[in-house]
Amino acid sequence: MRVLYWFRRDLRIRDNKALIKAVSKADKVVAVFVIDPEALRDRKINFDDPRFIFLLDALKNLSSKIRLHVLYDRTREAFEHLLGRYKFDAIYTASPLSWHEDTLIQEVKDICGRSGVRLIEVVDNLLADPSSVGSPINFTMFYRRWRKLVNAKTVGEIPSDNIVEIDETDLNELCRKNGWRIPEKRMWRADWYHHRLQSFNYRKYAVSKDYPYLDGTSKLSPYISLGIVSVREVFNQAVKLSEEFVRQLAWREFYYYLKYRYPHMKNLELNPHRRGIAWENDKYLISVFKEGKTGYPIVDAGIRQLKTEKWMHNRVRLIVANFLVKDLLVDWRIGEEFFKEHLIDYDEVLNIGNWQWSASVGIDPIPIRIFNPTTQAEKYDPSCHYIKRYIPELRDYECEKILNPIKYKISNYYEPIVDHYERIRKFKDIVSRARENSTYH
Repeated sequence: MRVLYWFRRDLRIRDNKALIKAVSKADKVVAVFVIDPEALRDRKINFDDPRFIFLLDALKNLSSKIRLHVLYDRTREAFEHLLGRYKFDAIYTASPLSWHEDTLIQEVKDICGRSGVRLIEVVDNLLADPSSVGSPINFTMFYRRWRKLVNAKTVGEIPSDNIVEIDETDLNELCRKNGWRIPEKRMWRADWYHHRLQSFNYRKYAVSKDYPYLDGTSKLSPYISLGIVSVREVFNQAVKLSEEFVRQLAWREFYYYLKYRYPHMKNLELNPHRRGIAWENDKYLISVFKEGKTGYPIVDAGIRQLKTEKWMHNRVRLIVANFLVKDLLVDWRIGEEFFKEHLIDYDEVLNIGNWQWSASVGIDPIPIRIFNPTTQAEKYDPSCHYIKRYIPELRDYECEKILNPIKYKISNYYEPIVDHYERIRKFKDIVSRARENSTYH
């Protein structure tokens, strides 16, 4: 029996349940990964982008452990080629988690149906199956149920003897052909998680996670997003040291649960009373926001970090998202798309869920959650270490003035593009009007 194993967001051989299932069922396994140019274009990723280099690095590490064929083609064409040229009894892959993956799986299923090949999906990359949680009405209830359902038992590396080659390209050939290279100096290294998993101070996480000038978050999200590390391994490392860290892993799975239960949340607000908000979507304000020139240093610093590192501290993500929606009155979908175009740890479901939460249009027990950029900066970056790291032109200014740009004018820096207090009153007004016009009462 010969089967095809399709890697997607599970770029590892350790604790990979779908891969182990394939190896256990077949005499010969052919392993493939498809770099889809359409997906790259959709996220505006070019070949020297840190996100593409990170992916290449992860594939290089995987290729050093097993025989891996890498195709550069649209997913549909790649599988039509593979199933047209070779005989396979089945295709194994991890069950999809996002809407984008749902579409890809369906395309490949259609090809398999025409070719008489079974597509076998194996639930993985989760600590609990979303379909088994029931119908919790909020995160707290979800967390209690989810905690009892967590299955963090891991399995080792797969034996690679029955992973075989076919006459297709590998990563080295593709890199030579397309001029792709992995620079020696790079911010995100695919093997860094080994060290981080062991060395991160989980005990201090609950206290340090909200301060962006500290090394207080694990930065494992890009590795979890691509499946370079198993989420079960992360859970097992953290569970005895930080329940707060475990809660953050649960938030990840809460959004997958919401996607499973409410698939329409991709484009539609989960809170029916918040549909039809009259967003202003001022093109000038959106442009200035994306350039990191809002005049609110904590927001601008976050944008600069995002665009240079392709990552942003989580507390700052909340401040930035809240500012775009509630201060600039911009549709949360525009913010979601902006993060999609930059984040190295981008996950469609988590990004949409978090933007809905930040916009107060998703599931949140607090009706309207306001993040004042001034008080947030004063609380979480009181000495301006984070701001000055990403906005060095403010290095010589007094921190008190930097933190409160409405009260103090900073020479040679952008003036605040809006007054936070005035805009929040306006946001509440348009939300109130949306509720009055809502058909859900």
